[in-house]
Amino acid sequence: MINKITTVIAGDANFKKYVDKAVAYSKNVGYDPVVYDLGGLGYGTPFNARVSPKVGAKIPSKPGIIMETLKTVNEGDYVVWLDADALIEQPIDEIMFDYDIGVTVRQPKQIENSLPINAGIVFVRKTQAALDFVKQWMALCETGTSDQQELNKLCKVTTGHTDTTVIRDNVRIRVFPCKIYNNFYFAKKKVPHAKIKHYKSKLRHLWPE
Repeated sequence: MINKITTVIAGDANFKKYVDKAVAYSKNVGYDPVVYDLGGLGYGTPFNARVSPKVGAKIPSKPGIIMETLKTVNEGDYVVWLDADALIEQPIDEIMFDYDIGVTVRQPKQIENSLPINAGIVFVRKTQAALDFVKQWMALCETGTSDQQELNKLCKVTTGHTDTTVIRDNVRIRVFPCKIYNNFYFAKKKVPHAKIKHYKSKLRHLWPE
């Protein structure tokens, strides 16, 4: 059986224009998105989540949303979380291989708040180890304020682990480069190799209307 990629996008009324375009881009490259309505979006599966209208706000309920999506896919399939302000521009079938969790790390010397992982894009292969990991992430986020901080705590990776697979408590974590799968460097230089561009708060003015 061929494994499948399912993308996951969530947002509320404040993020509707971003969700709409993220959904369209995902479909355009051949991946069916699962959409979660965090309040007033008007479509998708309703999900009660803590959401802040602040620029750069994190989503503590992110692992819970990922877990809900994992329940709907087959064993061994891949769930790809996309922040609503991230656009997948090219197919990413090459991310389908043997690991449990995939994260994207920043380039050296571009570590925001000393956190190497940017949690805007997360890959989860449905395995028992991945399910256990996401449960742990959910538990940490219940008391924490940032899905990103908690993900970094669990993975314990650095930019030096890029393009390798590390093992943390029996979980195989693949470390992907942000420059290809979560690129937010494109304001300063052309990035022909980027497959997913992330229009973080500082880059919103470049959003393709």
